[in-house]
Amino acid sequence: MMRSTPIAAAALLLAAWSTPAQEPLELTLEQALDIALANDLGLQIQALASDVTRFQYEGSWGAFDPVLTATAAVSDGEFESSRNAFFTGASVFEQDTQEFNTNVMFPLTTGGSFTLDFDTVNTRDNDVNALFNPRTNDNLTLSYSQPLLRGAWRSFATSQQREAEILHAKQVEGYRATRQALLLAVHDAYWDLVAAIEELGVAVSTLELGREQLTQNERRLEFGVGTEVEVLQAQATVAQREEERLLAEVNVRATADRLKAMLYPGKDPATWNAEIVPITPLPESVAAPAKTWEESVVIALEQRAELRQQRLEIDAAELRLSRAGSNRKPGLDLNLSSTSRGFDGDSFDALKESLGFGFPTYRGELSFDIPIGNRSARFAVRVERAQVRTARLVYDQLESQVVAEVREAERQYRYEAEAVRAAAVSLDLAQRQLSAEQARYREGLSTNFQVLEFQQQLAAAMSSEKRARVNFAKARAALESAEGVLGENRP
Repeated sequence: MMRSTPIAAAALLLAAWSTPAQEPLELTLEQALDIALANDLGLQIQALASDVTRFQYEGSWGAFDPVLTATAAVSDGEFESSRNAFFTGASVFEQDTQEFNTNVMFPLTTGGSFTLDFDTVNTRDNDVNALFNPRTNDNLTLSYSQPLLRGAWRSFATSQQREAEILHAKQVEGYRATRQALLLAVHDAYWDLVAAIEELGVAVSTLELGREQLTQNERRLEFGVGTEVEVLQAQATVAQREEERLLAEVNVRATADRLKAMLYPGKDPATWNAEIVPITPLPESVAAPAKTWEESVVIALEQRAELRQQRLEIDAAELRLSRAGSNRKPGLDLNLSSTSRGFDGDSFDALKESLGFGFPTYRGELSFDIPIGNRSARFAVRVERAQVRTARLVYDQLESQVVAEVREAERQYRYEAEAVRAAAVSLDLAQRQLSAEQARYREGLSTNFQVLEFQQQLAAAMSSEKRARVNFAKARAALESAEGVLGENRP
């Protein structure tokens, strides 16, 4: 008895479909997976989203970049002197001033800041009693400020950066989830196409058997040992199997299009018209999974992308709770400064005097503030505490779902392995039964109806055996997906 193979059925199909201008495209499963990873638009969108969150994280550290501020001002005015003209030399006081200020602030990851400030004021007026005219007044100030309660220390100051890092890590896991879903979908579509081609091969084989039976019945009728009813039965069977073959062809086209949509997104007619021939054979040897479902669950709890994302969400919620707790505290800030002044008629001498810190002024300050009632901060803490609790409950819910999915995938894997072995036995028996019945029919010991019945049973057994192997291949990929490791070793 002739047995259909994927390559033989594909060759038969392409002989009728392909044109001389377009050769069929032979693809292994590994090639199909590589093409999908390279071309899938959803995966590319996820990759760009990962880049966005990475740039946002790296950019968030710009909050600790130094800030330079510079201000220049010129004023020219006159006003009535508040002193006697005898002392000032004029009753109308005229003053021309040029001011310049520059400030460099260095934000610190402790939540405080270090500031270097320099300002110079150059004044020219008509005060005859002024020591210098024009005169320059320079001030150089070094200051340090540090929150001690609200908003204090690194855990608070860098919390926004840590949250941006968590957001990026969640997006990376989202990319992993999308990638694994794509790989599983390509696995299923590839094996569905293999199954469709195998079904077509079975349909072609059974059609040929029916035609052979019809020819035998027609000859028997010619020699007077057969009946017209047997010929009609065989003709009806051939017509029915021809319909099944046409339906199988349509199914091959449909499953091929589903695979093409994953491999070659777009509207190019050349790719949509290309005939895909899957050449990775169905698994011949089958075996139950080597791991227990408990071992698979341990792997899944560590590797599943949604669980990793939710653990990160718990970290982010706890981070926001810590930040809200800090905002609820009173404000207590320490400010320290040292100022050096320079005053001279020569601007360079004034600058040199201020830089030399010859006459410094030191200042230390503690400032305290507390909102009365502090309701906003108090309820913000309650909100964030509830968010933490919610995130943990969601994780527990996801964990339970993952365990159920792993158990189902592992159970299905074992079932499909047994189903393949059972289908192989059924196919062998169906072939032997048909051969025996055909021999009996040739000897006149059986009827046409019985032969056709055994042919139909053989067709069903062939379909079941191929489908069982396809389901086994899909179940193997589904278990890897449930464990969260599908495609992890691929580049």
